[in-house]
Amino acid sequence: DSLTVTWTDVQSPVGQGVGVSRTDAQAQMAGYADGLLAFPGAHLLMQKPRLESSSFAETEEPLGGAPANLVGVEGEAVPRSDGGSPIGDLLRPVSIPMQLLEWVARAYELCVGHEVARVGVPTNVLVAHEAVLMVEGEAFAREAVHVALAYELLADEVGRAPLNLAGRFFVQSLLNKGARARCGVYEHIARNPSIAKMHLPAPVFIIGLPRTGSTHLQSLLSADRMTETLKLYEMLDPLPLCEPNSNGARLRVGKLALQKIMMDALAPGWNAAMSRFHHATMDSPEEEAVLLSGCGISLMPFVCLGGVDSAYEKAHGNVTSKRAVFRYLRRYLQLMSTTRRGGAQSRWVLKSHYNALWTDALLAEFPDAKIIMTVRDPLQVVQSYLSFSIASLSFVAKEGSGEDMARVHAAASYRYLCTNARALVALQRKLKGSSNLYVVQYERLLAEPFACMREIYEKFEIPLTDEALAHAQRYIKGNKQHSHGRPTKVAISEVGLSREQIEDDFREYNAELLSQQQSRSASPRNAPGKVGKHA
Repeated sequence: DSLTVTWTDVQSPVGQGVGVSRTDAQAQMAGYADGLLAFPGAHLLMQKPRLESSSFAETEEPLGGAPANLVGVEGEAVPRSDGGSPIGDLLRPVSIPMQLLEWVARAYELCVGHEVARVGVPTNVLVAHEAVLMVEGEAFAREAVHVALAYELLADEVGRAPLNLAGRFFVQSLLNKGARARCGVYEHIARNPSIAKMHLPAPVFIIGLPRTGSTHLQSLLSADRMTETLKLYEMLDPLPLCEPNSNGARLRVGKLALQKIMMDALAPGWNAAMSRFHHATMDSPEEEAVLLSGCGISLMPFVCLGGVDSAYEKAHGNVTSKRAVFRYLRRYLQLMSTTRRGGAQSRWVLKSHYNALWTDALLAEFPDAKIIMTVRDPLQVVQSYLSFSIASLSFVAKEGSGEDMARVHAAASYRYLCTNARALVALQRKLKGSSNLYVVQYERLLAEPFACMREIYEKFEIPLTDEALAHAQRYIKGNKQHSHGRPTKVAISEVGLSREQIEDDFREYNAELLSQQQSRSASPRNAPGKVGKHA
């Protein structure tokens, strides 16, 4: 009636001296997942797979210096020459109470011999399994297993990183929120199956490299009252359902805003530093990456904590395992449509840079989707995104490991950007000339927001009203760029990069996407107004 399979230690050497490579181990795990489908009552229990893949795997050498691909001659750090800041300027200490708690935890760990508050897979990941199968059917079992595998690999990679106690609390809370939201959504739909039958109009997806203006564009489009976007508070805490701007929504916004403020109790000044990069309030539009973390993915910058070539990095980029991700997004949109004035006719505008990696899975679930691609000079993207990622993790490293972890993380983040850029080029070639794709350059979006807005509406055959333009103009006037201060940006030489290397790695991206956009003439139809905040 039931079968329990426990997956544990696959670290080489295994058995009688037979080594198991990372690729072999992943293939075996996928094989077991498929084989489990023959046993409807089976459970898959994975116990910290020790794959030799993480940049933080234990070695005889202490962690130190930059990764091999981020150092100069004979291991010396490349000197700064691009006007940016050293990594240390982006790092910050935890609060004094957390430092004391960290000291107590270390003393306790020495006594008991294991780490306190180790990051693990949330229980809601397994709890949600039954509700998922009730809504999606038994044929969806393999996709449900992919979610559990993603969480397990992520928890293992995070567990290898030199995180302090505050960092472990922070990461675990994010994992728990995502898993709890997904579990609640599926349980609610299982009790109300008519929701899963709701038809959705073609959604609009904004994709592109991070830091290319996608937040600005989403906010601009969401100024139209006929457009719906996902709010941060409802992705973090979707149930019980409540309409936007209702008393229930305001209470939830206040509760979550208080939790956000409490982040300064962990790391004083962290909220202000993050707002300089990406200012977000609990009731503002936000990217669905927050929601999709419930599937164990899109948790940047934690995706890159394990460094280059980690097992999780490979699993995260694997498009064949993302069917569950976009099915969950469909179910969530159906559920949230019940709280919107437009109901089943709600026109959703979504955005996430991760989606560029998995457009095949996205278009399989939403074949009529409209896609907007934002593009920008890669040199600006790389410096801005690596700085944002380092700042996000500015307080989570153990004492003395901050700069080392930042460099390992930066290497994986840079490779993510390169992979994302190649995916965007491939999508541009695939959909070139399609009525479902619109490409806009960052500088033009900021300089001519209304011209871009008109072109998007015209391209996708969406009626643009004077009221929508008026709301968009009010948004731009009320959201000036850098209104929360200019962010501190790391020198690219600090993470071992150079202008020449970036230009070489993004050569196809520049040729396929930027050069064509730069050749477009300015539109005379743009209305006056200051530019707004950018992604």
